[in-house]
Amino acid sequence: MTRGLPLLLVIAVVGLGLPAAAQTSAAPVPLPIWFHEIDTAKKGEVSRADFVKYRMRSFDQLDTNKDGRLALEEYLKVAEPPFNNDAAGKLEERRARAAAEFRTLDTNSNGTIERAEAEVPFHAEFNQYDTNRDNKITEPELRVIVQNSLRREDQARREAEARNRAGKMSINEYIDLQLREDDKRDKNNDSRITAAEYQSLAGAADGPQSPNPLPFEVRRKLVMLKFSEIDTNNDGVLDRVELTAYAVGQFLKMDLNQDRFLTEDEFRKAQEAETEKMRTLLPTLMPAPPKAPAPTPKPAPAPGLPQAVPR
Repeated sequence: MTRGLPLLLVIAVVGLGLPAAAQTSAAPVPLPIWFHEIDTAKKGEVSRADFVKYRMRSFDQLDTNKDGRLALEEYLKVAEPPFNNDAAGKLEERRARAAAEFRTLDTNSNGTIERAEAEVPFHAEFNQYDTNRDNKITEPELRVIVQNSLRREDQARREAEARNRAGKMSINEYIDLQLREDDKRDKNNDSRITAAEYQSLAGAADGPQSPNPLPFEVRRKLVMLKFSEIDTNNDGVLDRVELTAYAVGQFLKMDLNQDRFLTEDEFRKAQEAETEKMRTLLPTLMPAPPKAPAPTPKPAPAPGLPQAVPR
């Protein structure tokens, strides 16, 4: 609401603007604090004169010599406490911005900001609230504006969250995905996976129908190593508790930046780590190559035949 506004207007508005979007839609739409502070008589309306007078309080505080105009030296105070308590920002940067805004507000370029010039942005703000142009801001008018503003903020928040989550997976989504894959192996639908059911991950046995370059026995050993890792109570079956706990552990291991979401890059790195783990295991699982047959000794010469004489 305040981005791009002059500091004088920002100071008048900050803390007195629209209610936070956290208000529930079931409750009556709350009014901004400034409406209650101006409408002290509880008429349910605010006139243009009262609104501008209320907003001009910062101008009156900056106008230390009370001549109805602000010189540059007076306006630069807008960058300092108590008008601006931004401890994180640099004072010189705020003063430079204030000087640029001074030149913008000084529309007649006479070196001062006169009261009428300072009132212009507040009249423009009033016009945004006075939708029926009767020079009054009524409660019904303002409640509609607040409601629309809250809806826009909520929609913007949802869109930002959607953009932020694009291509990401939450922990609940990951667990659900893993359990649905596990259900495919639960052939008898008893919510328990036996070693024989889990072994289906090894694929087809060796033969023309098996395109896997690894021997079936090696694939089976790899699968059963993972089975043993999940079967924490060593009862020979995987239940939903063990499968869920394993999925949670995998998620936490894969979530490298610990933002509670998995990105495509984190999935890729997890796959690379799993491939490297398999590459390390394979030499220990591969069957030993068959021993070369012992060389056949040459037959001895027949008895009685002359022996070869070495040269």
